[in-house]
Amino acid sequence: MILLKKSAILLSAATILVSATACSGDSKNAVVEPKSEGELSTKINEPTELTVFSLESPDGWNQKYGEYLKKKLPQYKITHISQTESSRLEHLLSAGTNIDLYIANARSVSQQYLPSKAAFDMSELVKTHRIDLNVFEPEGINQMTSAEGAGGLYGLPLSNYTMVMYYNKDIFDKVGVPYPKDGMTWEETYELAKKLTVNTGEKQYLGFWISPKHYLRTNQMSLALVDPKTEKASVTSDEWNRLFDTIFKKFSDITAFRERAITAWPSHDAFNVTQELAMYVMQSSWLMAAQESLGKMNFDMVAMPTFKDKPNVGVQASYTYMGITSMSQKKDQAMEVIRQLTSEDYQMEMSKLGVMTSLKSQAVQKAYAAETPYKDKKLNMNAAFYNKFAPTAPITAYDEFVVEDGLEKTQLRDMVKGLTDLNTGLRMAEEIANQKIQSSK
Repeated sequence: MILLKKSAILLSAATILVSATACSGDSKNAVVEPKSEGELSTKINEPTELTVFSLESPDGWNQKYGEYLKKKLPQYKITHISQTESSRLEHLLSAGTNIDLYIANARSVSQQYLPSKAAFDMSELVKTHRIDLNVFEPEGINQMTSAEGAGGLYGLPLSNYTMVMYYNKDIFDKVGVPYPKDGMTWEETYELAKKLTVNTGEKQYLGFWISPKHYLRTNQMSLALVDPKTEKASVTSDEWNRLFDTIFKKFSDITAFRERAITAWPSHDAFNVTQELAMYVMQSSWLMAAQESLGKMNFDMVAMPTFKDKPNVGVQASYTYMGITSMSQKKDQAMEVIRQLTSEDYQMEMSKLGVMTSLKSQAVQKAYAAETPYKDKKLNMNAAFYNKFAPTAPITAYDEFVVEDGLEKTQLRDMVKGLTDLNTGLRMAEEIANQKIQSSK
């Protein structure tokens, strides 16, 4: 994530962008929309050139989007620009580079595209092109349009991911403990973790761990990391205390786990490399990202555990969106690109390859990972869709100061290792984050 400061380069980029769009009128409506279906059809079918900016590598762009678009829109020449250290959004805008489309999450839209005035509210364009927003999972639209999100229809959701609990079947079999199941509570998971934290003489096994950063950003209780009104860290409430006690503190009180955390902080490798971790909560997209190592394991997955008083409520959604920029002079053609990538045809192709769909379609959801190296393993793919999404928490430009600096790098580790108590650790995390926030302004 990139935190945009109030710097000269950003102000310069915004100035250039406003100037570029102002010559065509209102910067949010720089292109006059066609008045008839015939005009619209003619416009989207004529040859055109478009530029897309995203975090995707060149190969990633081609595999996920480029090859499909070449088949569906052969009349379009689409140039993709990958973000690098020297080609960030603010650099491109300052250089006057034209961008028609971008791929980003709601957090990036709020923190980068809106401050630089590159974002474009697509509400009227969606109506003109008769895009049915009801085909999407409701939270996919809400996360972008709500006040907690970006506050406008600055993109349509292309894909999503959630968090699931992966488990090593061999460890369960060795210890003689029944496998976990969908719909478990955190209390039930804790009882399993205690039974699975055993030393067999050959290896010390650990029952449970979770990826802290991924969970904190999308926590199940929809708690804000930073108060959007005061712009100060906000993790010392009773609710945050309960969350940390349930998700981190209780599991770290298991002696063998704490001893391991002190000597070597647990990470992904404990599950899929050294295979000492029985249960691990991580992103559903990890299934494909780590397929080389996971493919060699005897594992499965279930829905992430939930709080007793919030049954079947998982983490907040993590949608990836495609949006149109305010500078684009080809908004109708750009909208056609988005139409293709949100179509059931494209979504079905991607779902089969292990990309979680943004659509409600049961057929597309059931096809999840059907054509991957896991297809013969009979994995519980329903785990990714079992829980409903928690409501989106307020997003601010300073959230990562809390997640990274205040918690993951320092206070969370101290709490898990028993070096500080929960209340002190959360208070210190706020202080560290607030110092970072203040210095960034």
